Amino acid sequence: MRSVFAPALALCLAACSEPATTAPADAATPASDASVDAPSPVDAPPPAAPLRATAPYVRYVDPRIGTGGLGFGTGSAYPGPQRAFGLARPGPDTSNGRGDAPVFSHCAGYSYADTHIGSFSQLHMHGTGIVDYGALGFMPTVGMSAAKTENNNRLERFRHERETVSAGYYRVAFEGSETVTEVTATEHVALYRVTFPRGADGNLLFDVGHTLSEVRVTQGEVEVDPMAQEIRGRVRFEGGYSGRVDGVDAYWVARVSRPVARAGTWSDGALHPDALSQSGSTVGAWLPVDTTTDGSVTVAIGLSFTDLAHARANLAAEAADLDFDRVRRESSSHWESLLSRVRVEARGEPALTALYTAVYHTLLMPTLASDADGTYRGVDKMVRRAEGFRYYTDLSLWDTFRTEHPWLTMVYPEYQRDFVRSIMAMGDVLGFYPRWPLGTGETGGMLGDCGALMVADTWLRGLRDYDAAHAWDIARRGAFATPSRREALGDYLSLHYVPIEGRGASASATLEYAYADGALSRMARGLGHDADADALAERSRNYRNLYDPAQRFLVGRGRDGSFARMSRVESWQDFYAEGNAWQYLWYAPHDLDGLSTLLGGRAAMLSRLGEMFDLSMEARRTPLPESYYWHGNEPDIHAPWIPSAFDDFAAASRYVDWVRSTRYGIGPDGIPGNDDAGTMSAWYLFSALGVFPIAGTTDWLLAAPSVTEAEVTLAGGATLRVSAPAAGTGAMGARSIRWGAETLEHPRMTQSQVAAGGALTFDLVRP
Repeated sequence: MRSVFAPALALCLAACSEPATTAPADAATPASDASVDAPSPVDAPPPAAPLRATAPYVRYVDPRIGTGGLGFGTGSAYPGPQRAFGLARPGPDTSNGRGDAPVFSHCAGYSYADTHIGSFSQLHMHGTGIVDYGALGFMPTVGMSAAKTENNNRLERFRHERETVSAGYYRVAFEGSETVTEVTATEHVALYRVTFPRGADGNLLFDVGHTLSEVRVTQGEVEVDPMAQEIRGRVRFEGGYSGRVDGVDAYWVARVSRPVARAGTWSDGALHPDALSQSGSTVGAWLPVDTTTDGSVTVAIGLSFTDLAHARANLAAEAADLDFDRVRRESSSHWESLLSRVRVEARGEPALTALYTAVYHTLLMPTLASDADGTYRGVDKMVRRAEGFRYYTDLSLWDTFRTEHPWLTMVYPEYQRDFVRSIMAMGDVLGFYPRWPLGTGETGGMLGDCGALMVADTWLRGLRDYDAAHAWDIARRGAFATPSRREALGDYLSLHYVPIEGRGASASATLEYAYADGALSRMARGLGHDADADALAERSRNYRNLYDPAQRFLVGRGRDGSFARMSRVESWQDFYAEGNAWQYLWYAPHDLDGLSTLLGGRAAMLSRLGEMFDLSMEARRTPLPESYYWHGNEPDIHAPWIPSAFDDFAAASRYVDWVRSTRYGIGPDGIPGNDDAGTMSAWYLFSALGVFPIAGTTDWLLAAPSVTEAEVTLAGGATLRVSAPAAGTGAMGARSIRWGAETLEHPRMTQSQVAAGGALTFDLVRP
């Protein structure tokens, strides 16, 4: 991440972008003594009676949740329209009145604090801490001049009161020109309906040189074709991650509901009214719009990573009629169908808004990369065909394997199956599973073998509609031989840990490898590969080699076996990735019993965990990374649930409720940091239901839910029913927990129980 941005800003949303080892401290980040108010509580104060969500469920979705926040609390949520996991993510790229758009708050192009829009770009990501995409700017403008070829010279002021933001639809009325822009999308097509004031000098700009801050266009072409009645082009851009794969090419073909009779192009800020094509890094085209009798015009932009022909074919397949209202209706129906798989009753409409928005946020990334006919460009940039599946990219796997993919496996298996098949296709090219594929390349972002871990987790949860033997072969290659996504595999195999010499985040790498080994050992056992399973199970305990009894933490080690010394355990260290000693102390989710033995037994481990949460609850929040438990990043997000692994349901419920009620809300700051492609939203959903999967295992831990009733349609058509009449009243203990007619002896369940569906009833009491 540091190699992408200036040092301070680089880390502001570092979660899920690149291992970083030193927290920012210069003036570009908010001062460390600045306090941050907690988001508006979701569940308090409770109404007199619970409120049941009713169709249409799309009315509870607010895509602007998570579009604000300060520093490391920035959610980076994408507020524009899209279909579930669609390629087309058209939305506004905002700034202040001077055109300033700091990278740490604009990774999705939009920041709630902004006041101006300079472009609507067609490709974005959701909730990431890396800035990329923002390709192909589209902008309606009144009047045309050379100055307007620059984004900051065509800014339009807007107010949130004049925005309409919902699942599949965005609308804004500009303050100055009074132009109205509406946006919707299919999977591969961005649609705009622009309404200029009648008689205005309306123009539609297609800015090939536009990207988000810190992303640069290296090549671009634009051509206006009056005979074909289309505008088309290509843009190659290099951003925080796409720059690692020699850039990504995006192809686009646009059609307009008015005849394309007059047009002009520009290059390097100079207008060329009579030229119909340009090439270069700062080129574009504009179309005048006759508003004498009608100021409304519709624009449809077909997109593809493959080539122009497929961008054109995608447009023809999905929006040939340029019918904006039809696409908007279909998009709303699409989202309603997906949201209706989760039906809840909770204490008040704010809780319903938080919950359904979280469901929505889990369905935004990864990104569909195959075209309507199944063609796609792989991580080696070669054109291929997806047979029997749809090919996806933009997988932030270091984050999403923990909660997002277990959630999708549970509720949206038709998508998760294709995510597995997609990274299997990438593994066939690379020789191992990817870690952070973006666009048409594998960036290698973050660390560990999380692609393999995601595949193992999916298999362990019973979703196996793919060639499991081949999936295992790819995972095994990366775990036992080079080339591997485990860059330090040699040292790990010989020393049984990754030494601090030669690489940063060495302790975190050891912990990630051990975690992946634990998941792969379970998969290997299930497939009958007992020798591999035994070897991997032994390796999965390598985390123990980092425990320093003198410091009482998991720390980095040198090749000579010496432990690195920490002057302050609350500080980030070179041997951790985006975290500190407290946050990595719990990083053996696959072997909590073994970890408890290492820490002195179950009672000692729970006492130590309680110490961390007590310190966390007492600490004042700032825009910087938190010193103890930190819910703005992933390594410790399982920690609140750990007490239930050792039968302390009340403690787990207390910790989970504290995170849920103080770190989430329904405002722009309602996500406690980067949503990381739905990871934090999925955590919220599990917490609301009172169940949490330990990724890479078949274990589920329980805590007091926040919903009073829930029905979730699971894979295969089964239904998980949750009932907790006292939820949201402060009741953190349990008189009993029943699974159907059976009273559970422990606050835990297995994957086979959850997957089969049934009734989970919490009889909650105050402890």
